[in-house]
Amino acid sequence: MYETILVPTDGSPQSREAADHALEIARQFGSTVHALYVLDDRGTGRMSQAVNELSHDSPERKEMDQRHEEAGAELTDEIVERAREAGVDAESVVRSGDPAETITDYAEERGIDLIVLGARGRSAVGKFLLGDVAGKVARHATTPVMLIRPDE
Repeated sequence: MYETILVPTDGSPQSREAADHALEIARQFGSTVHALYVLDDRGTGRMSQAVNELSHDSPERKEMDQRHEEAGAELTDEIVERAREAGVDAESVVRSGDPAETITDYAEERGIDLIVLGARGRSAVGKFLLGDVAGKVARHATTPVMLIRPDE
């Protein structure tokens, strides 16, 4: 039923919990897990605005981008290692872009059967109205999406 499962991660407790669910589903169905980290290049938020003030070819910008990419690789590699310990095949992927668009595009490109991602603890209606990543993915993906709410 689910040959491939995409689990986007940002290192948050919600994304770690989503990874737990994705790995359990993958174990049950013999699926391959794709762990995806998206380097957010939209230029929103304080950190992104500070980064965007740096020239794209400045040494500081390149160093900062490299650190972000390494952090993303560590997060996805952690999921891949957990998958292997559970006897599940997994791939680690780091991409740049708008997180919601990158997640849905990746799922479509790779023929992903299920996207499992964490949702924040606020009400679902509030989050959808605010347009968070999980809400955007749930609304726009052509792939089935499983949102994992944190244990409260």
